[in-house]
Amino acid sequence: MERDFGPGLTVDELIGMTAYKITHLTLPPGDIFEHTFWAASVLEDSFLESCILVELWGDGHTVWQSAESEQPVWVTPTGEVRHNH
Repeated sequence: MERDFGPGLTVDELIGMTAYKITHLTLPPGDIFEHTFWAASVLEDSFLESCILVELWGDGHTVWQSAESEQPVWVTPTGEVRHNH
């Protein structure tokens, strides 16, 4: 079932979604949505589209969880992808 991303959408509704899902949504305007979409796109370009969004930090970092290893993956505000190997 698809979620209704009407005018009442909060960014918290993106928590738990994969990067792939986020890049295939039409999100409302706003910096936080644009930044989250961009971070998800960075992961998709890095072949990490199955990562699940777990946190959004005020400094622009996003934290994801690898679906395969369950390890954290960070996307920095500059687009660097960091993770434990």
